[in-house]
Amino acid sequence: MTNHWRDIKNTDLILINGANPAEAHPVGFQWFLAAKNDPKRGPGSGGGAKIIHADPRFTRTSAMADIYARIRTGTDVAYFGGLINYVLQNNLFHDEYVRNYTNASFLVKKEFGFTNGLFSGYDPNTRKYDITSWGYQSDAATTAAVQAQLPAGSAPALIAKRDMTLQDPQTVFQLMKQHYSRYTPDMVSRITGIPQDQFMRIAQLVGQMGTPDKVMTIVYAVGLTQHTTGGELIRAGAVLQLLLGNMGRPGGGMNAERGHANIQGNTDHAISWEILPGYMQIPAPQRRTIDDYVAAQAPKKSDPHSWNFFGTNYKKFTVSLLKGWYGDAATKANDFAFNFIPKPAQNSSWMSIYDQSLKGKMQGLILSGMTATSIGPDSNRVMDALANLKWLVVMDALPTTSSEFWHRPGADPKSIQTEVFMVPTTHWIEKEGSFVNSGRWSQWKDQVLPPQGNARHDHWILAEL
Repeated sequence: MTNHWRDIKNTDLILINGANPAEAHPVGFQWFLAAKNDPKRGPGSGGGAKIIHADPRFTRTSAMADIYARIRTGTDVAYFGGLINYVLQNNLFHDEYVRNYTNASFLVKKEFGFTNGLFSGYDPNTRKYDITSWGYQSDAATTAAVQAQLPAGSAPALIAKRDMTLQDPQTVFQLMKQHYSRYTPDMVSRITGIPQDQFMRIAQLVGQMGTPDKVMTIVYAVGLTQHTTGGELIRAGAVLQLLLGNMGRPGGGMNAERGHANIQGNTDHAISWEILPGYMQIPAPQRRTIDDYVAAQAPKKSDPHSWNFFGTNYKKFTVSLLKGWYGDAATKANDFAFNFIPKPAQNSSWMSIYDQSLKGKMQGLILSGMTATSIGPDSNRVMDALANLKWLVVMDALPTTSSEFWHRPGADPKSIQTEVFMVPTTHWIEKEGSFVNSGRWSQWKDQVLPPQGNARHDHWILAEL
């Protein structure tokens, strides 16, 4: 969440996609109702915030919404694209915010293009993009001036040329306006299945949210994040919020409802494969020194007035982490023990793990605190991968679809040779520990009941192994 659960009460319009908060997050939904019942909030002269729910299913959230739009699964990009186009074509964007606090005025290289559904730089043989042409035109004089002020060893800056009138055809603003012009109400309706008149009612409400006295929040959950185009869906929502000036404001933001207890804690504490604590990237094998790593990973300035707090302090954060791990043994002389950080040479993201099994490159797998067949995309592919293992350990309080995958409908248990070990673990009420909620509040939880039967704490099991 860019904002917080409690902040939703400050909004005038709630746009919900890929989420069912009334059912899945009932405690958090009180803040939706607080905004809805506040006569000072809402479009126009107020009367309460409006809730718009776009979802293939009619749910309890739909029942509480002012507008429920039945949308075809996976077409949210067109839905957001239509809203972006409506805001741009009708000049309903937050002018001051867009000019001064986004990259809308930056000039993109003249080589950039978008034809036949592909951006410039696409290689059909490798099916990859060379993104060189996607960069900004640089302002040499300003770049040199900014570079001279940076501390020694800092990542080089490249300051973009700008047109504050937003009229140059190479500005991000004009290129974006051209790109989204295809998302007409008719096209959106044909793709999403939302009736055109209903889409226009939604667009008109959204279009009122680009003024200093109104604000909209976008709320989403795993219905967007775990879609095959999840990244594009969320970026489209973020583009809309930036155009309306709704990022960094009370009642605004792009707010992800985490789909499972402590998933936020998982990423905040760097359990995800690609990050170190503090949301710094895992170094690639070729990054042999801390300076190589910082030069490659630290965010760069593209505007002389941008703060770039994270990029400027990236090395300090890295050194602090290494000192925290290795104490006095991490010194400047030994590069703060940077060589001890693992530098994986291959992708270890969610589906790639199961692809290793499908290729016969993985013999066993331990699953703890989740069920692999239910929390990610392509469940059938995951179950096929589990069937290609020699052994599988499932650590859970109850049997799951992962521990029982071998007798799923359509499967022949005799043909599946995977040996499954079901290891009973304590339920969350049987152990103490911390949770981090969607708003990144860390909360301590005491043990309520003693463990039942042969159940053991996950930590105990892993320590014994």
